[in-house]
Amino acid sequence: MAFHKTSNLNEQAIIEKHPDLYSQLIPLLRLSEPNAMNAYLETVCCNVRIDNTQTKAHCHFIALDGNKRPRVNDFARFIGNNITNFAIPRNEILRALNKAIETNSAAPTDKLNQKARNLCTRLPRSGEGGEVLLSVLAENVLKLPQIFSKMVLKTSSEMHVHGSDGIHVGVNRTNGNLALYWGESKLHSDAAQAARECFASIAPFLLNAGGSGSAQNRDLELMRDGIDLNDSCLEEALKRYLDPDDLMFKQLEYRGLCLVGFDSEAYPTTPNSKEMIQVKQDIETIFDTRKTHLQKRIIEEKIHTFEIEVFCLPFPSVDDFRRAFRTELGLSNE
Repeated sequence: MAFHKTSNLNEQAIIEKHPDLYSQLIPLLRLSEPNAMNAYLETVCCNVRIDNTQTKAHCHFIALDGNKRPRVNDFARFIGNNITNFAIPRNEILRALNKAIETNSAAPTDKLNQKARNLCTRLPRSGEGGEVLLSVLAENVLKLPQIFSKMVLKTSSEMHVHGSDGIHVGVNRTNGNLALYWGESKLHSDAAQAARECFASIAPFLLNAGGSGSAQNRDLELMRDGIDLNDSCLEEALKRYLDPDDLMFKQLEYRGLCLVGFDSEAYPTTPNSKEMIQVKQDIETIFDTRKTHLQKRIIEEKIHTFEIEVFCLPFPSVDDFRRAFRTELGLSNE
């Protein structure tokens, strides 16, 4: 009986210490330099409601340089530079930063960056570029911090991470519930196929209602065992939401976080042949036609009642972006 009493007191202390989870989560964001995203991406629209669903869509496209060429390679470098944030636990990053300051040497951080790159699969058709890109968009655009990285759990660079592509977290500001965002990224030359595969992949994480065989079960276990936020009190508070045996689990909401990347002919194919405003107008037209397809796929997957954030990102070529990303990480495209 004394055990339960002490436990309840500790739990109440955690709740009182974190009355507003949102204010505790914001410091977890790893944001790019001010305006860095604007150097590589142009915005077509944000927070567009998809009719008859709880989905909000955001459409961006690759910016052009001074000679009106899409900055795909530079954008791939920018995303590649975020690989350590995506792949390495926070405490490990902090130890390396502290060691670098203590030794007045960049070697500890260089070593960690190399570790992150080595975790990426050698398989040339890897979707890891899209996974990192989705995480960067979630943190910089939606202000949703990554709560857990599974890449560090890989036992071989020849394998992909199983389960969701990323796990981010936010707060329902209306009722205070913790919002867990299951991430899914699909880059495909065909927009319809990218959307179809993306929503089909994320549907089990939203629809499965618990149990040992649920799509989310293993990820929840991994998070409870390995959550790393460099804040022990916040970690303990969040573990309660992630524990099906805890009352706080009833205040955990599942949401979707999607990236649908596809090829588009809206971009100029030769230098100085098309102005940025023309590209934007053409992609606005493309997005307007894609909204109906997004709605159709979301409803067909029966996930229309879940809150989903979906990024639509046309590329001159998703294969070119994938290759450029791998080149930046020093990986082969053969």
